[in-house]
Amino acid sequence: MTRRWLPLALAVLACLPLLGALGAGFQLDDHFQRLTMLGLGGRPWLSLFVFYDGDPAKNLAMMDQGWLPWWTAPELRHASLRYLSVLSMRLDYLLWPSRPELMHLHSLVWLGALVAAATAFYRRVLGVTWVAALAALLYALDDAHAAPAEYLANRNALIASCFGVAALACFARGRGLAAAGCLALALAAGEIALGAVAYLVAYALCLERGRARAFAPSAAVLVVWALVYELGRFGAQASGFYVDPVGQPLEFARAFVDRAPFLILGQWTPVPADFGVVESVASQLRWLALATVLAVTALFAPLVRREPVARFFALGAVLSLVPIAATGPGNRLLFFVGLGSMGLVAQLVHRAVSQRWLWLAAAPLLAVHVVLAPALSIATLRFQHGASAKLDGAIASVPADESLREQDLILVNPPDYVYLASAIPAVRAVEGRPRASRMRALAPGPMELTRTGERTLRVRLTRGLFPDEFSRYFRSPELPFAVGQRVELTGFAVEILALHEAGDPSEFEFGFPVPLEDESLRWLRYEAGEWRPWIPPALGESAVLQEESGIFG
Repeated sequence: MTRRWLPLALAVLACLPLLGALGAGFQLDDHFQRLTMLGLGGRPWLSLFVFYDGDPAKNLAMMDQGWLPWWTAPELRHASLRYLSVLSMRLDYLLWPSRPELMHLHSLVWLGALVAAATAFYRRVLGVTWVAALAALLYALDDAHAAPAEYLANRNALIASCFGVAALACFARGRGLAAAGCLALALAAGEIALGAVAYLVAYALCLERGRARAFAPSAAVLVVWALVYELGRFGAQASGFYVDPVGQPLEFARAFVDRAPFLILGQWTPVPADFGVVESVASQLRWLALATVLAVTALFAPLVRREPVARFFALGAVLSLVPIAATGPGNRLLFFVGLGSMGLVAQLVHRAVSQRWLWLAAAPLLAVHVVLAPALSIATLRFQHGASAKLDGAIASVPADESLREQDLILVNPPDYVYLASAIPAVRAVEGRPRASRMRALAPGPMELTRTGERTLRVRLTRGLFPDEFSRYFRSPELPFAVGQRVELTGFAVEILALHEAGDPSEFEFGFPVPLEDESLRWLRYEAGEWRPWIPPALGESAVLQEESGIFG
């Protein structure tokens, strides 16, 4: 186990199941990043991850153009401090702007570097033993790394995790200044690096209680980062999907209780944590997620009581759940949770050598995380590619004739606005093809639409305006609508007529300054994975649209 080639070998092994990512092209949020990096989005490339800065005037202007839906909270803010990751993307667009395969190769290099850093970390904590090698192997094969490896927009997680784990490895070697430097780079790459801070806290509590001075450089880095983050107005505000732990402590506490079990489910079982944001599935899986929490706790409790290193791994994994619970659960967030989890599995296997009954638990865990993990990684790539293909197909189905430039595009029933609506102008701008003067959306289906006047349309929703957690991305439940409330945009007005039993708007009246048949309006409905022409019903008549699956359905 002393061979120096082990980190490189495991780095290569981690990338092998993910080579399919090289042909993935641009996917999902990559389209928005291309718009900015190519200088077509009207904002500087350095602000790539400042999606909405909380300025009501700017948000209103984006709503007026259609980049944001009419139900957006005026004070919506979603801004991430990821400048190091932005520089990595800038390098791509300077060297090979039209070669996504090289961009994906760049991401895989970061994954390999992360695995090499994790190998060094395990060796320092567990010694140069087969146990450390097993932990590193498990981490290298973890299928939670698959989506970020294929998803260019999520490369920030790879970079931040790489430098964060490198910081832990340096600290374990007694190199406090080097650890602080790596932590600074990690935090500059993405907020997920706060997982490294979780392990530093765990290290202080479990392994280094008497050496507080060693943590001072890293603590100083964290304080400076927190000041920059606060003064730069980074973070989330007024979103129901992203919750600010500092600004919304009660909401975050509720979100943590709801999301953490799904994150643990995704780490320890083949069931992805991502199901936690799908309301219909989440309600069925919640008990399985809670059972997984109890089972993992019971299994590792004896080991944690006896072994300080096991306590370190367990506490680090638990604390690293806190920062990632600020957003909806997903396997792509599990880099630091997996770091401690794989260390625990390796230690359990070590115990099973002398206590054979432990193989009853260790063998299934090895089957999932060694045998099944590569297949799960490939399945993740295929799912991501399938979702991207659905999005590309939907955008391609939108008419591209020249007359569209003078029309308002009215999307009747988009299952989600983030991708199936706002990606349309982003892709069209990059392609240089015609796009609408403005874009509007009514609401997600299923729905009944009734023509109440020459220029008005009443819509009644079956499930309310916010049927799942992701649909609340643009507006927090702490900012509810009220009956009679109106939203007015250029050539478009909405009045709330009724609320769903959960308090969400369920009935609206949409008004236009021209008859609904006017040539200035281009109506499209989403059906069977594509946008199709739609004709408003005649005066006094109604139309019913059934629920349609989005690109992830």
